[in-house]
Amino acid sequence: MVALGTPLGHGAIAGAAPSPTPTLLHQQEVVTLGATGAATLGLTLGAAPSATLRATLFPALITRGALEGVVAGHSPGVAAVASTPAIPLRCARHGTASLQVTLTTTRRAAAPTCDGSRPRLRLTCAPGHCDGVYPLRLVLDQGTTHTVWWSLVTIRGRSSVTPLSVALVETLTRADLAHPLRTADALRAIARAGATPITLGADYGALGPIILGKDRSAPGPTDVAAALSRALASGEHRAVDAPPKEADFAGLAAHHLDTQVLQQVNLSSDLLRTLTGRYVDGPVLLSGPIAPAGLVALARAGDTRVVLAEDALAAAPSATLTWGTPFRVVGAGGALALATDGPLSALLEGGAASAGLRTALVLGTLDFLHYEAPNAPAPRAVVLSAPLSATAPALIDDLTAGLGHDPFVRTTTLTPLFDAGLVGADGAPATRALAPVATSTWSGRNVASLLTVIGEVNSFAQAVRSGPVATALRVAVASAERVGSPQRRQAAIAQAQAALDAQLGLVTVDASTITLAGPGNALPVTIHSSAGYDLSAVVHVSAEGLAFPKGSAVAVDLNAPTVSVDVPTARATASSVTLQVSLTTPNGQLELARSAVQVRIAGTSVVGYLLTALSLLVLAWWWWRTSRRRTVGRHAR
Repeated sequence: MVALGTPLGHGAIAGAAPSPTPTLLHQQEVVTLGATGAATLGLTLGAAPSATLRATLFPALITRGALEGVVAGHSPGVAAVASTPAIPLRCARHGTASLQVTLTTTRRAAAPTCDGSRPRLRLTCAPGHCDGVYPLRLVLDQGTTHTVWWSLVTIRGRSSVTPLSVALVETLTRADLAHPLRTADALRAIARAGATPITLGADYGALGPIILGKDRSAPGPTDVAAALSRALASGEHRAVDAPPKEADFAGLAAHHLDTQVLQQVNLSSDLLRTLTGRYVDGPVLLSGPIAPAGLVALARAGDTRVVLAEDALAAAPSATLTWGTPFRVVGAGGALALATDGPLSALLEGGAASAGLRTALVLGTLDFLHYEAPNAPAPRAVVLSAPLSATAPALIDDLTAGLGHDPFVRTTTLTPLFDAGLVGADGAPATRALAPVATSTWSGRNVASLLTVIGEVNSFAQAVRSGPVATALRVAVASAERVGSPQRRQAAIAQAQAALDAQLGLVTVDASTITLAGPGNALPVTIHSSAGYDLSAVVHVSAEGLAFPKGSAVAVDLNAPTVSVDVPTARATASSVTLQVSLTTPNGQLELARSAVQVRIAGTSVVGYLLTALSLLVLAWWWWRTSRRRTVGRHAR
């Protein structure tokens, strides 16, 4: 957490209306000195009309360490350049005050505020030589409340600049679903910024539950699903695969589960396409530590471009002057990587500061990074990444507006940043090493049980005709392929198996006795389903003493709670047989249900045999009588 606005006391006059909470709502991040050597700095604050503001400017920063100290709320430790007297905010209306402070290199008079005061910060630099990022201290006194904000302001004098490429990435993970309304609000703010390139990191751990929630009309996930579609409606917005940080790519590859490495990546893109109709871009966003073998496994699966979290590297690029270009990873073959900027991403993600103050700090830091090498021969890039639920809509609104007006930055999506020709440019290392990670151990039981549940889920998914249940099962299997102990992994595999077994328990074969009028009649097999979705299946029957001339397997669509299947029969050698009924998926690899059904055949019962024998006796007697009469008549002649 970065606390930048620090109230030192709170109080209000007895009987008076409560004063607004001191807030820096908006600050102009970049000011351009004109030919006269003057510019104005706009400020908007939440304050009472009785409040006063004092602004103090410090010398331009020259090291990132000093900048990060200011971001953390500390003084730069040097004498101030200029300071204003206390500025009364008598123009405040409805708890909001807007004012302009003049920055000038001369004794030029400042523009008056609404109440006639003329706040001015006089710079000590010569006109045309003031470029840089300056710490700005704002002190608001409101009654007994004394609030100090440390911010940054960029002063621009020269007109030509080579902008810094900035990729803003918002991630959607399972953790964000704990705050669905907050996450939906952030997505709606992204939708409003349709002209700003923004990338969404899609995690199957979140997309799967969203699809399930949408299908069940749950308010939270439904809101997120609709907002996600709107956020990706702009052609400037992109999505990339962002597997969970627990995904064990190296472990899967070590046990010859390469198809599951591909599934870890493709599952997100498949789910996103189902939800929004949008395809993902090529780079893969990795948010956790990873071993070189994991990157090799991804490369074999066709994913050679990755964005790494900065703390996944042995040395943080942001702590050096050689950052901003793609690099190869030691021991990872052909993987081409970029790293997120850790401090900037942390600032974007959290903090008690207002959206306006955090925007000023983020943009001020980006401008400072530009000034670190304003004439770099090759373009440089910064990647910022933050969870959606941790990014307030007001911050997205203010930040995207600020990015659009900042001449030192150019927003972009991730794909254009992966230019292999930039490896080693600007003196940056051509290779970087990953931070050591513990080797993930798999047991033989892990591998065997995972293979079993993968095969069964894939077979079941082929049978599902409607509904999101196949998605939920695939997500459960993928979530079990995690780093950690064999025991923890086995528990996750068991959960995936239990989820499948629960679905199989929703389908049964009616075991009631069946009576056939005789051989050659159709055998009715009844199947019950409480699944709530359609399934394609095959009924297999077998019985000693009963033949099936058209085959013992019959395809069936389970599209109702009760479905009956007629299986033609032929001769029977017994009056009662036990029919074995098995219901399987279309490929026959998974049994959905099984039952033994007693079948009674009326045409071959004891009564049937007696009637048949009696008929034969009557026929024989009639034949004997007829034959005897003919013989007597012949003798008489």
